[in-house]
Amino acid sequence: MNFATPQYLLLAAALLPRTGWFLWWTWRRKQVAARAFVRSRLFGALTVGVSRPLQIAKRVVLWLAVAAVLITLARPRWGYRDEEALSSGLDVMVVFDVSRSMLATDAAPNRLEKAKRAVHDLLGLARADRVGLVAFAGDSFLQAPLTLDDDAFRQTVQGLDTDIIPVQGSDLAGALREAVAAFGKDSTGARAIVVLTDGEDHEDGAIEAAKAAARDGIRVFTLGVGSPAGTVLRMTDPYGNAVFVKDEQGNAVKSQLNETLLKQVADAGGGFYLPLQNRQTVQNLYQRGLEPLPRTAVRAGKTRQWYERFQWPLGLAILLLISEFLMPEHRRIPATRPGSGALRDARMAVS
Repeated sequence: MNFATPQYLLLAAALLPRTGWFLWWTWRRKQVAARAFVRSRLFGALTVGVSRPLQIAKRVVLWLAVAAVLITLARPRWGYRDEEALSSGLDVMVVFDVSRSMLATDAAPNRLEKAKRAVHDLLGLARADRVGLVAFAGDSFLQAPLTLDDDAFRQTVQGLDTDIIPVQGSDLAGALREAVAAFGKDSTGARAIVVLTDGEDHEDGAIEAAKAAARDGIRVFTLGVGSPAGTVLRMTDPYGNAVFVKDEQGNAVKSQLNETLLKQVADAGGGFYLPLQNRQTVQNLYQRGLEPLPRTAVRAGKTRQWYERFQWPLGLAILLLISEFLMPEHRRIPATRPGSGALRDARMAVS
């Protein structure tokens, strides 16, 4: 058993003690007012037949009705059935470059962090789409399979850094092949790959891998991170000092955005290339490239549908309110002498 809107239980915990105190206070005020209005020597005679237990019972029944109403608003549920959930969307695999060149600062604060922000923006647009993640440098690994769990995916993206893949370098072709394999057999709808990289590729075959993906019906889009002018790579040593990254000859390594390769890869994959500048770039990618693709209903797992049981406390509240309305506060007193009717009317006024 659970409650669909449990905040009303907190309201009940705060309200019911105050309601009980208010009902008791009004009853006590009524008694004090009656004693102030009627002389003491007549009070006993005029209140014959007035039932204190019945008066208290009416207020208890009213208090229980308020409690039943609050439980109704909390919407109790018990019993459930499992239903197959369907998602009408795309399957999008994000290919994310985590090589050391992504630490270049020609994109604020650096290429890696800017690419992460772009993935978060993409996730905000692709709410109905399944999204997966492949990280690559000299090797590539599936970091997150296709999922609709936005929170888990965001945490995976946030954990990306240049140390998660021990093999350094940049093998874009291997990353594209890994992304194609990650779609799996259960991915039968529209599929797309979004590559975020600076375009530095130390291996051959990226264009051929993109063509192979297109033959499988997978569109490839590329987002270039960085600037064509590039910048010298810096890293932080164990002492916190900024040092230049040097090649085997001892020269400082300069990293540049390779737009030519990224355009060729996107053209081969049936998509297009965009230089990553701001959030508008991601919106253009989604609106022009991903949104027009046909949606297909795919299985998204099972969902648990609970049976609503609010009708029971609601019916109880109605019965209690009717009972409180019909419940008398006086015991029936037979008329035994002339004038007893007037006396009974006076008693009613006092009670």
